[in-house]
Amino acid sequence: HMDELYELQVETATAEEIVQAVKIYAMDVREYISDLMTLICLVVPIIVICLVLWIYHSIVTPIHMLQVATQNIKNGNLDFEVEVHNQDEIGELCEDFEEMRIRLKDNAEEKLRSEQQQKELISNISHDLKTPITAIKGYVEGIMDGVADTPEKQDKYLRTIYNKANDMQKLINELTTYSNVENNRLFLRLFHNDK
Repeated sequence: HMDELYELQVETATAEEIVQAVKIYAMDVREYISDLMTLICLVVPIIVICLVLWIYHSIVTPIHMLQVATQNIKNGNLDFEVEVHNQDEIGELCEDFEEMRIRLKDNAEEKLRSEQQQKELISNISHDLKTPITAIKGYVEGIMDGVADTPEKQDKYLRTIYNKANDMQKLINELTTYSNVENNRLFLRLFHNDK
């Protein structure tokens, strides 16, 4: 129809022909607008669906993954991995969260090793303290019961008691030193983590 309108010579055309040409042109414009609206009505929902899927994939899924990771940590489970799928701000957040999880896991494992070493040390010191205590008690009972009936025996018993007491003092000093080392290690760990 547009071709007919252009072919119409305005100077030689009658008013009726011009009105007819304008009507045809208006119908063509309406048809064009209708086709455009139909196309928009089809394309816009597809764009909206694609946008929603992109938002879900790039924002909602990683946030849900971080929520699950947070629940795992809250429940004491550090044996999982936060996967990073994006290289955007949310991906960086996931990377930071994963680094935090690894540090927490390393600290928890170090704490377990330290606690195990402390238990072993206490058990060893307890055993090592029982031996001199038993010897001291035996020698004191020997003195009290009169087994050490000569000054030489009494002197020998007292020296043995003194030596065993010194042995106990050494063990207690070792325990104190170990305790101070552990406290300093804890302080250094806390100081290092604050930086």
